[in-house]
Formats: sequence, C-alpha cells, structure tokens
Amino acid sequence: GKGNLELVGPNNEQQEQEEDEQQEQDEGGRQVQRYNARLSPGDVVVIPAGHPVAVSASSDLSLLGFGINAENNQRNFLAGEEDNVINQIQKPVKELTFPGSAQEVDRLIRNQKQSYFANARPQQRRGQILSSILGAFY
Repeated sequence: GKGNLELVGPNNEQQEQEEDEQQEQDEGGRQVQRYNARLSPGDVVVIPAGHPVAVSASSDLSLLGFGINAENNQRNFLAGEEDNVINQIQKPVKELTFPGSAQEVDRLIRNQKQSYFANARPQQRRGQILSSILGAFY
C-alpha cells in the first residue's frame, strides 16, 4: 500500500527547506522541523529514538515495526499521569506534532490516570468483577 510519514526532529541547516516545513524555537534556541515522506511498497524507515512520528495510509498500507532499547528494554507508555513519553517531548515539538496546542495535548494525556491503554467506553457490569488491565501484562 501507500501512505505518508511525518517526523519531527532537529532542524538540519545544511538541508534545503521546503515551504511546507514548519520551524519553531524552544527556550534553548534549538530549532525543530517537520519532515514529510511518501511511503510505498518496499520502503524502509529508521526512526531515531525520541522523535515523534505519525503514519497515515492512503491505500492498503501494511507496516512492520520494532523498537530497540539496548539498555533496559523498558516499556514506554503514551498516556497516564506518570511514566509517559509524551511528557518528555519538548513544547515546540508537541506544537508541530499534534493538532492543537501543547497545553491541550498535556491536558488530554493527563486526563487518563493509568499508563496502560484502556477502553474509552466503560463496560456494563453484569454482576462480575472486572479484572485489572494490568493482569494482561504480567
């Protein structure tokens, strides 16, 4: 299939900039930039650690991905009040990566207390105790 990939990373000043690439500066004066690429069958993409990425399919796109963390092989969570990687992303990168403001993204992420993914629709209780979502991971 085919699709598009967007990645936010440090600005490479030696590379020509396209009109649709956006830049912002954080408090340290570092610049970040949005990179876009079209994906097609056979493409291989290496995503540097700590770089937010989004992939959208324009046709029947199949992806295979894996992560490497040589030091501790610990899980990285996208939601929850603690231990989520979104909290580690700098404000200008959040502004380029997500729709809305960085404050809206932070508020949305903090809205879910648990770090594990959970069903957004609560299940109706039928006289049975719901098992903990953590049971699926241990």
